[in-house]
Amino acid sequence: MPASAAPADAGVLWLAALQRALGRAAHDVKDALNGVSVNLEVVRSRASRPEAPASAVAPFAEAAAQQLERLTALLDAVLALGRSDRAPADVAVTLRRVAALCSASNSSADARVTVREAVVGDARTSVVADAVRLALVAPLLDAVAGRKGEVRDAVVCELTGEGESLAVRLLADRPIFMPADAADVLRAAGVRWTESANELSVVFPRA
Repeated sequence: MPASAAPADAGVLWLAALQRALGRAAHDVKDALNGVSVNLEVVRSRASRPEAPASAVAPFAEAAAQQLERLTALLDAVLALGRSDRAPADVAVTLRRVAALCSASNSSADARVTVREAVVGDARTSVVADAVRLALVAPLLDAVAGRKGEVRDAVVCELTGEGESLAVRLLADRPIFMPADAADVLRAAGVRWTESANELSVVFPRA
C-alpha cells in the first residue's frame, strides 16, 4: 500500500475485515439461536405439565435468557458496525461493538474478549470511523483465533486516555500484531501503535 493511502482505502479494508468478522460470527449466531430454541422447547414442554414445579423449568429459562442476551449483543454490534458512523468517531463505543462482534461463544475454540475502560472523558477521535474500526478489528480477529481443542485465555482490551491521545491496549496469551496489509492506510489516517511481547497498544489522537 503506497504512503499516499487515502481515507477511502480504509473503507475498502474495513469492509474486507467486516466480512471476515461476520463470517466467523455466523457460527455464534446459529449457536445462540439453537440454544434459545432448544431451551425454550424444554420450558414449553415441562410447563405444560400441571404437576411440574417452577424449579423444573427455571434452569432452561435462564439458559435461554443468557443465549438471547448474547445474540442481542452480537446483532446490535453487527447492525451498528454495518452502517456509516457519524463523525467524530467514539473510540469507547466502537471498542464495545468490536469486542461484541469478535468475542467467541462458549462453544467456540476462539478466545472471548473482555473490555476494561478507564475514565477517559471524551473518547472521540479525529481519525475517520472506518480507520478506527479497522485498527481494532484487524488485530483482534487474529488475536482471538483458536484451534479445535485449544484452551485460550480471554483477549483483554483496555481503553485509557492521557493528554491528547486515547490508547487501546490489546493483551493476549500469544504475540499480537497489527496486520501488515492495513499498516500504511492506518498510519495515513493518523493511527499509531506499538507492539511488545503479547501486547499491542493502538493510539488515536483525540478530536
